[in-house]
Amino acid sequence: MSTTFLNTKTRGITKTVAEFTKQEGQSNKEFREFISEQVVEHRKEGMDVFKSPRPGDIQENE
Repeated sequence: MSTTFLNTKTRGITKTVAEFTKQEGQSNKEFREFISEQVVEHRKEGMDVFKSPRPGDIQENE
C-alpha cells in the first residue's frame, strides 16, 4: 500500500498535518487525484502544505 503525507514546513521543522493510504482496488490515478484535491483544500484553509512520501519531524493527530 502506498502512503502519502501532507506536510508543512515552519522554521526548518517539517510537520505532518495529514496522512493518506491508497485503498485496495483504488487506481494510482484516483489516488493521485484525491491527494491533489486534499492539497487544494488544505491550501484554501491557509495551510502551505506539500506532498511527501515521508512523515514530518512532528506529526499532528487530528
